[in-house]
Amino acid sequence: MLALQLYPYAIRLLEQSTGFDSADLIYRKGRFWLHVVVTLPEVEFAPNGEIVGVDFGITRPAVASHNKFFGRRSWKAVERRYFRLKRALQSKGSDSAKRHLKKLSHKVSRFRLDCDHVVSRQLVQSVSPGTTIVIENLMEIRSNTKQRSKQQKRAMHQWSFNRLRDLLTYKAEAHGCLVVGVDPRRTSQRCSRCGYIHRSNRRSQSRFKCRKCGFELNADLNGSRNIAVKYLAGVGISDVGGLLSTSLS
Repeated sequence: MLALQLYPYAIRLLEQSTGFDSADLIYRKGRFWLHVVVTLPEVEFAPNGEIVGVDFGITRPAVASHNKFFGRRSWKAVERRYFRLKRALQSKGSDSAKRHLKKLSHKVSRFRLDCDHVVSRQLVQSVSPGTTIVIENLMEIRSNTKQRSKQQKRAMHQWSFNRLRDLLTYKAEAHGCLVVGVDPRRTSQRCSRCGYIHRSNRRSQSRFKCRKCGFELNADLNGSRNIAVKYLAGVGISDVGGLLSTSLS
């Protein structure tokens, strides 16, 4: 007989489930794991009128138009440390280094997956059920964006925006929210106050200052507000009024 230990999250899912589909007992590294597939009730989306735009990025994992920043700055330092260790092991080329390199690869994958889970969970928990979460369609960003340095190319290659979008989508659905996408073009160049578009409005990675009206704001936060406004314009709403859960001033 084996004792079954459940995490609190798994207990909540089992309590919510309406049926059991399958179960697999797996033996891995001296421990047994039970993988259970359950059916969860669908959560109906009842719009509450709130629209939250979200700007995904490499430096800032996610910034939302209701003035919230998600993720931790320390993650970039961890990524750099893993990269230096990986490069050192690759340069040795010994059998021992190759074994360590394989373990490191799995560790890095788990770390990045955990980061995406943290960001998507924080984002969903920051909004009320019925909120529409608007993100950018970034399917072709690697081919449409120029990376000038090796560091930029590496960061873009490592950026798991598709997985983050998928995690956000299913967590949002379980929370009674809806995730929609918009065209990302010009969202980083447009002033969220006056609407003026110019490529030099974004003075640096984090600083946005409009050349026309002088409005200054964190560049990612400005972009997230433009994402929300672009969605509203797409559904025929030009006067954002109280729909955006933020102040655009």
